[in-house]
Formats: sequence, C-alpha cells, structure tokens
Amino acid sequence: MVIISDMNESYGSTHYDIFVDSTLVWIERWQPDAILTGGDFIAGQSLALDDQNIRDMWIAFEHYIAKPIREMGIPFGVTMGNHDASRSGTFNHEREIADEYWTTHPHNLHFIDGENYPFFYSFTVNDLFVMSWDASFSVISDEEIAWVAEQLQSEEAMQADHRILMGHLPLYAVAEGRNREGEILRDAGKLFNMLRDNGLDIYISGHHHAYYPAMKEGVLLLSAGAIGSGPRPLLGSDLPPARTITIIDFFHEESFYTITTYDIEHGLREIDHDELPKRIEGINGTIKRFDLE
Repeated sequence: MVIISDMNESYGSTHYDIFVDSTLVWIERWQPDAILTGGDFIAGQSLALDDQNIRDMWIAFEHYIAKPIREMGIPFGVTMGNHDASRSGTFNHEREIADEYWTTHPHNLHFIDGENYPFFYSFTVNDLFVMSWDASFSVISDEEIAWVAEQLQSEEAMQADHRILMGHLPLYAVAEGRNREGEILRDAGKLFNMLRDNGLDIYISGHHHAYYPAMKEGVLLLSAGAIGSGPRPLLGSDLPPARTITIIDFFHEESFYTITTYDIEHGLREIDHDELPKRIEGINGTIKRFDLE
C-alpha cells in the first residue's frame, strides 16, 4: 500500500511539482495493491477562484495524476481535503464541482458502501477494509461518526485483517504552523475512543505536510507528508521538512505490517524512524512514535 498526500501547489494552480511526477514513476515501478491518500489534490478554498478556475484544476489533476494512475490499474482510495471540497460552509460550490468530478470519472474500487462517494465511503482491498470520512473541516458530522462505527462493526470489517480510515485533518497536531484549533479534528479524544473501541487499526491523515507515524493505544496514527508544495517541520524537532512517500507492507498470514518511508526530494532516502521525535506534544495531547508503544 502506497500512502501519498497534499500534492497541490499555490491557489488556483493547474501544474504539479516535479516531485509529484517522480512519485508516479516510483508507484508504477512498485505496482502496489492500492494507493491511499490524505487529500488535497487541487488548490482550491479561495473565493478569488471562480467555477471555471476550479474545473480547470480538476482537469489538470485528471491529466497529470488520476488518468495515469487508472492506466496503471491500481485502486486509488481518496479522501477530500480542505483545498478540494471544504465543508466549512463557505465553499459549497467547490464541493459540488468535486462531487461532479469524482462521480463522473471511472474508478476500480470494490465498494462496500459507495452511496456517498467521494465524501464518505468504504471499500476492500484484498484482506483490508478501508474507509474515508469527510475531514476536510475540523468537525466530523454526527452522521459520519455513526456511519464509521457501523462500518467497523460490519461483517466485512470484522473479517478483515486490518481496518483503515482516511481523513484529511489529523486527530492530533504534528507540524509547526498547524498546532491550533481548526487544523486538527475537534473532539479528537472522543473520536479516537470511538475508533479504538470499534476496532480501527490505522488512521491516515494529511494537511500538516509532515510525516509522523504515531501509535496510540494500539491504533496507528499516520500523518502523511506532502509530495507537493510546503512541507513543514515537525513540532519540537530540528529536522528539516521533507517531501515523503510511505509504503505499508501487510503480511496477512502473520497479521502484521511494516512501514517504510522515503524522502523523495533527496534521492529516495529512507527515513530512519529513530531520527524522528520520540513524542510530539500538541495543543490537544501527546502522541508517541509508533515503535515506542
């Protein structure tokens, strides 16, 4: 499973950085069983952009990213970011265009519940059960909270080796400049308890543009680094920002997984997890590096 996130450039941009191009080259070589994302495919969420600007960005995304991935034949699991389809209430026109794009282009996902795709939905990949909820804003709707709990208790989820949830905003802060309300999910402790109690194994998020793999009470909280513009430093760390791509290898017979992450800006250098902070203290709690719990 390849994990990528935050591939957009500046507001209204219809081009992508060379590191996005190189990421697609590596994905084609690796031929993973699926690609999962943390959102932000385009650079919306600006009232200065009209509907044609938004559509032009989705056309560029289709040309440079989505179509090449479809041609690889790799399932592409997406979650909506704040720059794709913010549900803050101010950018409903952008949500409508995002909905139009995703529902009028083909996909190769095996849906369990695809009624509300692309905003919240579930699918399976081999022995994995994967969901996405709409974390493009800091508040998760009561409807989606109940839906996720129900999905995690479904027969398909219970029989899966691992249960994975994608959402743009993380539960806990990891990056400089993002350690404040509005940049993390509200009521994170309550949400985490619901996810843990219903058997979630992995939560994949973006938005903070910084890679950090945390483990909390048996749940992997994977903050995916950006492959587009604006990588950020981790809270309380002297490490320079890095554009990253993550691979999770699942070993189903033994029921475990490994995490390998590469710095795509510096020759695909493998990230040494011992270099990362042992813990990160954010505005709403402390999380520990995954190998220390």
